[in-house]
Amino acid sequence: MKQKRHSKILSIITEKDVKTQEQLTKALKDAGFMVTQATVSRDIKELGLIKIPLSDGAYKYAVTKKEKQETQENLSIFSRSVINIQAAMHTVVVKTHSGMASAVAASLDMFLANDMLGTIAGDDTILVIAQNPEKAESMVIKLRQIFFGKE
Repeated sequence: MKQKRHSKILSIITEKDVKTQEQLTKALKDAGFMVTQATVSRDIKELGLIKIPLSDGAYKYAVTKKEKQETQENLSIFSRSVINIQAAMHTVVVKTHSGMASAVAASLDMFLANDMLGTIAGDDTILVIAQNPEKAESMVIKLRQIFFGKE
């Protein structure tokens, strides 16, 4: 549950200008997560979120460059775990070696939060849900570049 909540937090702060913990707590509750402000505070610390200035002088939560870099490095490490990537309508199916799907999906959730609606991971299969078939096809190209270094 914590992993899904962290993924949702990253998704929320990339989609909206979240200025306070209260706003983030409300957004999480609206998304179906039963959280307290104390939980959100811990999550912010664990995710290493920072506040960056906006043009109006206010500040919003953001992911540090270090976090993004670590996620990219994790995806590179997982490249040996991915066997196949295919699009099927508005979904992408990623086949991994047994036991690796959840770890790969968690990194995808962080790295591609803006490019997909979400992921579902089993033991050796990840279902990535895109908004439409065109986005699924472009995601296949992006994932093949990440994991295999080719299209």
